[in-house]
Amino acid sequence: MIIDAHIHVGQWTHADFLGRGTTVAEVCRVLRDADVDGAALMPTDDLDNQGLLHAIKRDGGNRALWMFAWVRPTGVEGVLDDGDLSWVADHAAEITGIKIHPSLSRVRVTDDRFRAALDLAQVHNLIVLVHCGRWQEMASYRFAIEAAQAYPSVRFLLAHGGGDTPPLSTAAAERVAETKVDNVWFDFSGVREYWVIERNIRRIGADRYLMGSDFSLAHPLMYLGAVAAMSISPREKERILGGNAVALFGQPVNPLAHPKASQQ
Repeated sequence: MIIDAHIHVGQWTHADFLGRGTTVAEVCRVLRDADVDGAALMPTDDLDNQGLLHAIKRDGGNRALWMFAWVRPTGVEGVLDDGDLSWVADHAAEITGIKIHPSLSRVRVTDDRFRAALDLAQVHNLIVLVHCGRWQEMASYRFAIEAAQAYPSVRFLLAHGGGDTPPLSTAAAERVAETKVDNVWFDFSGVREYWVIERNIRRIGADRYLMGSDFSLAHPLMYLGAVAAMSISPREKERILGGNAVALFGQPVNPLAHPKASQQ
């Protein structure tokens, strides 16, 4: 199977994205046209977890789809709404994981205000997908790896290769090698330099990497082309194109939609 491990559904409100948005039905058309078998879906910053789950069940068609619910930090003293976490707890059997965005939340993943979310992921065996960006004081790969070390039974998926520049993506892989942490994977959505992922695979192995596009902000075909350009073995390409994702994600929300997904 070929799996896109990072797609957003909904309308973006962040000014940088110019109101860009998409639907589950459109995502499935794009996946079909790109010959991609399935995808991991998460909301945009509209945070419509309930709407996304409903749309996956209604419009998923014959694509295998997994869902990550976007969660916000709670207040250390309980002053912020924890409705996101209540929803996750109620739907934990139907979703794959949670999405944490330190940059937009303006809270580090290691902050006490995200502890309840990480505890919930541990209890329900959910993957924690962490946005890793250029804002190193808030969204550094270092904090995500520290969180993974603090929760060794939880699987952490670091978005954007740990940071979408060559120095950051490279340093993230080096940090994994140095710490020998074994519960961290990367998707490389947003990484334009395919040779960086090539280099990192030689350092920590192809089993750590998942192909992702960040659609609708980028297109799956861009990343399929990047993988095609990599000087790695066919087995390694197979792993990062979908084998790792299927093994990590388990059953999709719509397990009968794609026979290969159900057989894993």
